[in-house]
Amino acid sequence: MDAPAEEAREAVPVGAIAYWPQGNAICLFWGPTPASEGERPRAAAPVNVVARVPDPSALESLEDGARVRIDRI
Repeated sequence: MDAPAEEAREAVPVGAIAYWPQGNAICLFWGPTPASEGERPRAAAPVNVVARVPDPSALESLEDGARVRIDRI
């Protein structure tokens, strides 16, 4: 996917599913990241939030680089 960074931002809500144009990847945010300033998630570079996980607590046990499947409900 090659999409521009429309309305891209670094500060994202807990549970955000975002497209990262710079890395051509989908990112899931459920807690602090290395770029965070406090407890809220923050992307290392601007991302486009495209969806939200209703209950992000299930993501807390994932390890870095884990593969997940995202289904629309």
